[in-house]
Amino acid sequence: MFAIVLVVAVGVGFVWPTGSKVDEPVWFKAGSVSGFALNKPVWFKDQRFWLVKLGDEQFIALLSRSPRRGCTVPWRPDFEFHGTKGWFRDLCFQSTWDITGHLAFGPSPRDMDRFPLQIVGGKVQVLADPKHVILGSSGGPATTSH
Repeated sequence: MFAIVLVVAVGVGFVWPTGSKVDEPVWFKAGSVSGFALNKPVWFKDQRFWLVKLGDEQFIALLSRSPRRGCTVPWRPDFEFHGTKGWFRDLCFQSTWDITGHLAFGPSPRDMDRFPLQIVGGKVQVLADPKHVILGSSGGPATTSH
């Protein structure tokens, strides 16, 4: 009996994934820094995030789901709020966020969640993995400068 248990344990040890390759994060290659227009969100549907270029090499990757109930949050370039056009708007509960993901209105408990990102060799890479989500700041709607 002990021999059978030992053989099974050794067999599982060989096929069970371990080590750095299992825990190593996979960075999604979103594209070249120069390939994105300033303040024009780009939706990566399969990875579930919006990528926004805020400056020359300044980007933010916003999770495209509402922090409140998980509804998809589209970018609404023609939606006007407080005299400004262009907002992220939760169609389920009407929470509204500015282009940086800061909550401007609605019942959402916080700003939009985001993914870590990095720029390597002029390319934007996003760690679009639910285990690595950075939760948005809480505190309710704030006055935003757009």
